[in-house]
Amino acid sequence: MQVADMVTLITNVGFPVTLSFILIKYLLQTMGEKLDKMDDTIQLLTQQVKSIEAYTEASKTADHADTKAK
Repeated sequence: MQVADMVTLITNVGFPVTLSFILIKYLLQTMGEKLDKMDDTIQLLTQQVKSIEAYTEASKTADHADTKAK
């Protein structure tokens, strides 16, 4: 947003409304970025949990097979 755009907006709707618009735009951008990072982290965590579950299941299966063999 350019200075001229802000001056026009202040002239048309007033300073408090303009400031509110600017703050809302900033908050939405910031929260969007944080939510994107959180989504990526949750996906990575999900993949790691699935990997651990698969390893645990494989280990249990191997232990069970060893127990039957003895």
